[in-house]
Amino acid sequence: MPGGQAPYPSATPYPAAPVDVGPKVVPQNVQIAFYVMLAGAVVTVLSAAYMLTTIDKIRSDALDASGGVFRGDDLDVLVYAGLAGGILTSLVTTGLWVWMAFACRAGKNWARITGTVFFGLNVLSSAVSVISALATGTGADPQSLAFTVVLVLIGLAAVVLLWNPRSAAFFAKAPPPGYQPYPPSGPW
Repeated sequence: MPGGQAPYPSATPYPAAPVDVGPKVVPQNVQIAFYVMLAGAVVTVLSAAYMLTTIDKIRSDALDASGGVFRGDDLDVLVYAGLAGGILTSLVTTGLWVWMAFACRAGKNWARITGTVFFGLNVLSSAVSVISALATGTGADPQSLAFTVVLVLIGLAAVVLLWNPRSAAFFAKAPPPGYQPYPPSGPW
């Protein structure tokens, strides 16, 4: 070149082909959180199965709560509508547990955030239901209360494992292919 200048080392600032870094290795605490969340799904299914065994108690509680207004077919409709709502809620909750477990194990940060929000909503919902049962004097069914406490503890364990500092790198968003960090490194 005239003037003794060396040519620019590369005409483009990006490498020609993205470098394959291979699959992400799932940290042990994220893998444990995955299994904990699947356990949450199983406990949710068991809770729904237990709810089906309490139809007679639900019926008598509904009769007492209505002051005898609902009887016969009207009472049956009320009880089975409540059970259907409970089963539907349990199925949706089970699906969310499984979905969040697989998404978190895949390293999706949005799933970690969403799962944490779901945990907060679960804690709030559980607290409201326990407080309302105590305030109305109906008392909480000990088995239902046990399922509630176990599910809150499972959610807490999953959140703690997912937000552990050792998980941060796993959930960090990878830079786009060809991204050059600043300050640039290389033959400048």
